[in-house]
Amino acid sequence: MRKIIILSFLSLFIFLFYKDFLNYENFDEKIEKKIHEIKIHNLENIDKDVILKKINLKVGQSFWNFSSKELARDLKKIKGIKSFSFKMENDGILNIFVVEDIPFMIWKFSNKIKYLNEKGEILEFSKKNFKDLIILEGNVKPKILSKFNSVLNENTEFKKNILKIYYTENIGWKLFLKDKSCLYLPDKKVDKVLNVYKRIKKSKLNENFKYFDMRILERVYLNKDNRCSIS
Repeated sequence: MRKIIILSFLSLFIFLFYKDFLNYENFDEKIEKKIHEIKIHNLENIDKDVILKKINLKVGQSFWNFSSKELARDLKKIKGIKSFSFKMENDGILNIFVVEDIPFMIWKFSNKIKYLNEKGEILEFSKKNFKDLIILEGNVKPKILSKFNSVLNENTEFKKNILKIYYTENIGWKLFLKDKSCLYLPDKKVDKVLNVYKRIKKSKLNENFKYFDMRILERVYLNKDNRCSIS
């Protein structure tokens, strides 16, 4: 009796599977399902093609070979993407949602323009829609610039007054300010020297000085004329 029940159940299962198999439209295509579109959302300054070139996943690849870990690793390497999320749909459409990084400075060199983040890294931005960013000139290493930017973030009001910065290795920073004055800061201990500068600006010693040379620690050279050469 038990054998009869088992055989009946198997027969019914085979019948239903066979029937479904015959009625399954495009069966081969669904078994070999592929990624047929990659949509990237919220892009403003990064070109879509930049992202498509950076990720290993391509249109036409097998749907079943999709690796979320591999895609996340590729997206993390793209400078300019602050955060992201993605979802692979059952129809083979991959949706990638990104939040772009906010540039901290404009780096000018050899008549070219690049946008930098707070870490001093070059953002892979193709568009130029930003205004009122500090202009940086000179060859500065990202690690050094990152430390300098940290100091600026701790002095937001001072940062707002900066128009342009020129950096010279082992010498220091030359800052052109919006109030038509200029300030020389040393290559190191910028935070301590900047605190001294801020105290001078608030004191009676200020007297509308336009030139502050503080590259030598514990010394300040002042002048009422702006002696900073425009680079």
